[in-house]
Amino acid sequence: MILITGGTGLLGSHLLYELLREPGKSKRRQEKVMALKRPSSDLEEVRRVFRSYSHEADALFARIEWIDANLMNLVEVEQALAGMDQVYHCAAMVSFQPQDRQQMIEFNTQITANMVSACLTQGVNKLLHVSSTSAIGRPPEGTPANESMIWARSKTSTGYAESKFRSEMEVWRGIEEGLQAVIVNPSIILGAGFWKRGSSSMFSRIAGGLKYAAPGVTGYVGVQDVVLAMTRLMNSGISGERYILSEGDYSYRQIFEMIVRSLGLQKELKRVTPPLMRNLVRLDALGGVLTGKRRITLEHMRAAFSEVHFSNEKIREALGISFTPLDQVIEQVARSYLKDHP
Repeated sequence: MILITGGTGLLGSHLLYELLREPGKSKRRQEKVMALKRPSSDLEEVRRVFRSYSHEADALFARIEWIDANLMNLVEVEQALAGMDQVYHCAAMVSFQPQDRQQMIEFNTQITANMVSACLTQGVNKLLHVSSTSAIGRPPEGTPANESMIWARSKTSTGYAESKFRSEMEVWRGIEEGLQAVIVNPSIILGAGFWKRGSSSMFSRIAGGLKYAAPGVTGYVGVQDVVLAMTRLMNSGISGERYILSEGDYSYRQIFEMIVRSLGLQKELKRVTPPLMRNLVRLDALGGVLTGKRRITLEHMRAAFSEVHFSNEKIREALGISFTPLDQVIEQVARSYLKDHP
């Protein structure tokens, strides 16, 4: 049996489809697939992902056995993992709001600690933990980051990066105690179905009139490539390793321009400059006094002008996979967006 956390998110929903899709399209045996969720979780976005792939989406979706559980409660997690062979841990809190920082660090670390402990006590065969390239240490300028680089906290570190680093430490603890486990570190994941939150909301924002793009550079990867790497790693003999999953490095401007073209829009993006960004941050901060939330934080500002590069050599050598070119990924996602927004 297979269990997934974070199945109601972008990556988890696409992973669920891959694990459940028709036997004729998959060489894996059709195992029972279970997914943990909150009692209040909305499953409509997961259904939308399934429908973007198959005319038999509802039948496939019905095969998921959803389990209501609190990941912060070790007893509930242990009960959910009883009898499981494989566990994909995709769940995490993501926020760049200053007031959420400590809660996010504690939540992401604790749910991973619980997952590792439950895997050990319940005899789970293998755990795959989804981390992030944000937990990869920064290399010397001009050098791509690789898996050997250890993250270190600095004044500019995001709370999300710290939470992912601490979560990885829990997985390494489990490995030291005998758990078969592997870690993946995806860069920014692009995929269909989640248009109002996460990275896919870029399509909605650009279609809705966004006119500015920042020069910052980071890694990107298609969700289907991430899922392929995860399932192949899970069903391999590999343990005690972590792998960067990234097709390549692009500026926000390059990504936004590809999205503009793929959506068939006719507009020219304006470059975000540091003075403009500082003004936007100040204006947003004033609005945040009333709403309690800020759309643009100092973490966003730093990312808008930072430049980081990642090597995918290790995963290519381990699995022999090639990543889908990002322009093709964006075209596929755009088709789904336009289908959902006729």
